[in-house]
Amino acid sequence: MTTPKSRAPSENADAVGLIVALLERFPEVASLGSHPAQGTLTLSFAVRKRLDKTAQNALRELVVEHVESFSELLAAQYERLDISAESDDGVTFVRVTRDVRSVTREELQMLTALFAQRFGDALIKSPSAVVDEALEEDPAAADDLVEFALEALRDPVQQRSLVGFREEQGAMVYFVPARKKAKARRR
Repeated sequence: MTTPKSRAPSENADAVGLIVALLERFPEVASLGSHPAQGTLTLSFAVRKRLDKTAQNALRELVVEHVESFSELLAAQYERLDISAESDDGVTFVRVTRDVRSVTREELQMLTALFAQRFGDALIKSPSAVVDEALEEDPAAADDLVEFALEALRDPVQQRSLVGFREEQGAMVYFVPARKKAKARRR
């Protein structure tokens, strides 16, 4: 009798745990997506108000200015920075996409602080009940976990995209199915 093969290798299970750890460490982040094929990491922030196009453009410029200044300070270059916003009735989702190779723990801290300062109580945050008490007591351990998670997400072995988001007082992580390349139709 043969043992059925697992659909997801163990490193994918590790990646799920790391996505959850990042969401726990940064309660300001509504969702986080890892896209190894593109080499990107997408952070989504939820703001409890509708931002018009002018406000969205101002926010985009502010984020770009902060990331560029931060990169200059570290004497590092980044490959990708995309900011998009989508507004609906009373809520705006802002997505910041960065290349995973150059994003750092300090940059994640800076971005979450920027959004928290800019939007205050309008920024939707995770309840603190999700945060691991051991990490709360030892900030160095929390920082080490973020560094470990970023290094693991940079690993070229990771091939499947993941999206993690908050659900009540927990986090849900999904594997994003790979899109099959469509064949061109005959003419």
